[in-house]
Amino acid sequence: MSKKEIALVKVIKGDITDVAHLIRTAKEHHSTRIIHMAALLSIDSSANPALAVQINCGGTANILETARILRVEKVIYASSNTVFGPAEKYEGEYIPNDAPHYPSTIYGACKSFIERLAGHYFNEYGVDGVGLRFPVVYGMGHKGGVSALITEELMVKPALGKPGRVPCGDDTLNWLYVEDAARGVVMASRRATTKTRCFNIDGEICPVVLAANYVRKIVPDADITLLPGSTGFTGKYETSRIREEIGYRPQWPLEKGIEQVISAVRKLNNWQQKS
Repeated sequence: MSKKEIALVKVIKGDITDVAHLIRTAKEHHSTRIIHMAALLSIDSSANPALAVQINCGGTANILETARILRVEKVIYASSNTVFGPAEKYEGEYIPNDAPHYPSTIYGACKSFIERLAGHYFNEYGVDGVGLRFPVVYGMGHKGGVSALITEELMVKPALGKPGRVPCGDDTLNWLYVEDAARGVVMASRRATTKTRCFNIDGEICPVVLAANYVRKIVPDADITLLPGSTGFTGKYETSRIREEIGYRPQWPLEKGIEQVISAVRKLNNWQQKS
């Protein structure tokens, strides 16, 4: 975003669990679309299930209720590929968009619930809520959860000459650069009502070991340790529906995205290569 565009953004502090504040704010600013990304992410959700339900499920209910009361045109909300659960639950190589859910984490279970909650608000009240099931989202500014931890250890620390210890080193992940994620959200917010109510969204499928090699091409002396283990989730999801109904296709190859992250981290930290 340019400085001029950033200047147009108005920041209002609030709490996703405070429905009165949400309704008052949306009404005051004549909101016609709501993009709902607030959540307690995977690691924190596992540590505090009660708070996860309050924020992830209750907060989404408040957003949908706000949209119902004010007749908001469109709600875009963040779901997750963790709704599908372990890869061995599915027969095909790629998990279909409408595959049944077998979440194995509190976070995944919350996301599965809000998909059904959004479906109820659409069927009963006509609230046009559309979800995007994000995989591993990487890039500057992403906080919390496994995706942010991988970004920090694999890209941010090596960019600054610090050792990185990367979890899930045996995995093959679906890497979605943050700019592609944002573009997908904006595209979905501008579409008329779609047949599909929640979409798999993708980036590039790549083993963690190859991603580490991309980092080493840019930072030859990077001290990266890939820790053994796996998330247990496949990185392969069928995405024809988001192509056909939204028009989304990823534009950022993983190697290019990693290069962008490292460059941005160094610029932000005024980092200079040691001679």
